[in-house]
Amino acid sequence: MQNTVIGAVERHLETSSLRLKPSTLGIYRRHLERYIAPYFGNADCGSLTSDTAQDFVNRLLKQNGLSVNTVQSVFNLLKASVGIPLKVEFPKRPKCLVDSLSVGEQKRIEQAARSRDSNDYVAVILCLYTGIRIGEACALRWTDISFERNLLRVNRTIQRIRTDDGKTEIAFLTPKTPTSERAIPLPEFLRGVLLDFKADSPTEWVLSYKGKPIEPRTLQNRFKKILESAGVRDIKFHQTRHAFATRALESGFDVKTLSEVLGHTSAAVTLSIYSHSTFEHKQKCMNSLSAVYSAR
Repeated sequence: MQNTVIGAVERHLETSSLRLKPSTLGIYRRHLERYIAPYFGNADCGSLTSDTAQDFVNRLLKQNGLSVNTVQSVFNLLKASVGIPLKVEFPKRPKCLVDSLSVGEQKRIEQAARSRDSNDYVAVILCLYTGIRIGEACALRWTDISFERNLLRVNRTIQRIRTDDGKTEIAFLTPKTPTSERAIPLPEFLRGVLLDFKADSPTEWVLSYKGKPIEPRTLQNRFKKILESAGVRDIKFHQTRHAFATRALESGFDVKTLSEVLGHTSAAVTLSIYSHSTFEHKQKCMNSLSAVYSAR
């Protein structure tokens, strides 16, 4: 029987299905359907060389316009499936700096959220002042919050994934990485906001709609309306996490503490993402030199 590239990838996904998260498995299946199958067709694994793999990578980058990260993910799946030592070159990726919200933008977003549905306000305030991800916020239950200890525990995330029959369903998954399962101390003001909100909450979910948890996509759409009302540029909800990290560093957080609150695998990861500061903070630091000049 012919050992095709597509067959090799399908077998790899089947044997890996138990150890992979459903969301990751769904991504790999899309890689196979959208990119690997159209290019290789019925090609035999024996015909696969580093040259053909390089051409495959180049086409994905140029014709499909995919990011380097996505193409690397597709190539890694291909390489792991066929068991051939393929070598290809990828273009160097420019270092991307996080475009964080300014203090003014953040205040306008908070004010606009307060004037909307209480779910929206709590979602925005919760993520701006704990740094949790959108999926983690949507999966949060009241039992995950200890008001006695001022503690919030992150131990799951919610995501809509594609099933084998091509449909989609909501799934509760473990967080992104092992270190993403974490305990976050609550600021005192946020404890009060959550307690008031809990008093009128009809469900076990912190953020809910008609008794069910709010989906990340729904929350992103609501956030877009908040931005329009606040007169703030169009950004993703994930920017609330970046804003939290930026404000934390500006407030004097040490990197190790911030890394643990964010659930990063190491402080080095935190530094690689947030090694810059906002212009406002740079200006504040530079203005502090005035005291040195005045003392002369």
